[in-house]
Amino acid sequence: VEVCGCTSVAERLLPRGYFPCAPKCPSMAFSTELLDFISIHSTHVAPNTTAWSQTLEGFWARRGPVRKMTGSLRKRLGMALTWYQVLDSRAEFFVTERLPGTPLRGTAKHDAKLML
Repeated sequence: VEVCGCTSVAERLLPRGYFPCAPKCPSMAFSTELLDFISIHSTHVAPNTTAWSQTLEGFWARRGPVRKMTGSLRKRLGMALTWYQVLDSRAEFFVTERLPGTPLRGTAKHDAKLML
């Protein structure tokens, strides 16, 4: 991703479907679809970023040589997931505030609408 002073790295990654592990100078970015999948999974089981990071490292290792990383994948994944979930919740709240009658995800009303 090309970086210039006019936009942040996050502003360049998000339209491409990636979420950075840090707002400034991220060393890694994760697919927003993966973060969404992990978020949904975490509503049904205990959240475990250690297991997810070890699973990702094993998955990548099976596909060929993996570049050695400095620092912890678990920390990077944990930070990206935390901020992704915060922004996702804020976006949902913003939409439901502006569209009266729209139930929040995870509520009985929302789940009932999905079943229809």
